[in-house]
Amino acid sequence: MAWKGDAGAIFSGASGQAAVIGELLHRKCNAAIPHVDVGTDVFAFRDDREEVARIQVKSAPGESYKKEPGYHARFGIPMKQLGRTDVPPLFYALAVRLDGGWGDFIVLSRAALNELWGRGCGKENNASGDLELYVQFRPEQKKEDGVASLKVTCGEFNLTEYVNAWESLPPLMPPVEIDSDHT
Repeated sequence: MAWKGDAGAIFSGASGQAAVIGELLHRKCNAAIPHVDVGTDVFAFRDDREEVARIQVKSAPGESYKKEPGYHARFGIPMKQLGRTDVPPLFYALAVRLDGGWGDFIVLSRAALNELWGRGCGKENNASGDLELYVQFRPEQKKEDGVASLKVTCGEFNLTEYVNAWESLPPLMPPVEIDSDHT
């Protein structure tokens, strides 16, 4: 039986999901794939914590710039999903496939993405029903120590704080310490 239709996109999406699961496992966070996907690709959890994160993975091919360092990728986030009530919270993991491997990941909550969209980040594509995000990844030299860091933007919006922000997921957040002396 020959491959039909958009089989490449199915494989790309599944490989992005596997990469996200690999990142979670590397951080000692368990992951589960629901049997039926209705908007959550991965559940992230730890057995020693009660918090669970629902994650929607979006994968995109990265394209290197020809005349300067860095790369860019275009992601589509369904507007219907973005507009849903955020209870329980949903997180997006945007995975970039680049040069035979995975580039950096953008990890942000639906609430954060909605706030960015409300300020003008991205463009709504009426034909696809998606919020399109054209994301640029560029190395930036720090003058003090000469070490390059990565600056990530979507138009005029700086997304650098969301790069590899795995600790923003509830099961990976540092536990809140309770001061028992001050009750």
